[in-house]
Amino acid sequence: MKKLFILAAMLISITSTLSAQGLDEKYATDLLPVGTKAPDLIDVLHNTHSVDEFKGRCVVLDFFATWCGDCRKDLPEMRTLHNMYDLQGVEFVGISFDTDSDVLQEYMEKEHIKWRVLSELKKMKESQMAKDYHIQWIPTMYLLDTEGRILLATVEIDKLKAKLKELKKANQLVAPELADQDRAPHYPGGMTELMKFLAYNTKYPVEAEHYGVAGRVSVQFFIEPDGTVSNAEVVKTSFTNRLSDKKFKKLSDIDKYAMREKGEGQLKDEALRVVRKLSGWEPGVRRGKPVRVKYTVPITFRLR
Repeated sequence: MKKLFILAAMLISITSTLSAQGLDEKYATDLLPVGTKAPDLIDVLHNTHSVDEFKGRCVVLDFFATWCGDCRKDLPEMRTLHNMYDLQGVEFVGISFDTDSDVLQEYMEKEHIKWRVLSELKKMKESQMAKDYHIQWIPTMYLLDTEGRILLATVEIDKLKAKLKELKKANQLVAPELADQDRAPHYPGGMTELMKFLAYNTKYPVEAEHYGVAGRVSVQFFIEPDGTVSNAEVVKTSFTNRLSDKKFKKLSDIDKYAMREKGEGQLKDEALRVVRKLSGWEPGVRRGKPVRVKYTVPITFRLR
């Protein structure tokens, strides 16, 4: 019986591996080959967008639809890639096979899609872009080089992620002449000085420390085009406490809860206070212009 179980587990593992490895082999066999000049793009008004508009920058083309389950599954990863590479010069363009503009717009707002999205508002089998790019399955992703040639054609987002990482390491995301037009926000002195500032200015609230409340508070904020900080808010917390110590044993569960809540609230307030003191950032720059950029820092409170 044990041998049968091991054999079954091995077969499941092999099947899963083949399935994961075989997506491109199954669905990407007819995609445009590497080195091909990318065809023009078309929007709902049948205006043509030449890929030469993006000359000097790598471009991610993401063919998708709101009704596509696999597309929705990949969206968080695509959003992460956009957040990582947009300020490093990479252009992201979604190409939708939706036929209802209201549905598409609602989806983009709900899912916080910040990149450009084009659509002919036609089904995939009727779309000129689907024909030009040989799309038979979605999601399908193309990565174009700085000259508008195809570097990668895949249905697997992990391959896109790996290729972008490779290009970043080789400083090939943008042409050399455009390298200074895109950059992330920078704190004076870099991350080391930022951490020093937070450590020096953060004070442990007396009551929170007395109650034994500790942990990490992640604060998200915007760095404005003038280098100031705005809209700071707590987005994630992880707390521990020592309310089980002897001096708290006689307290009721309600009192313990109240003390823990108060201590955690004090740590959140202190984290926000310190972040709001940050100033003097070099703002993020996109296409040569200062832009508003979302940023997150973790602040840790450790009991002595």
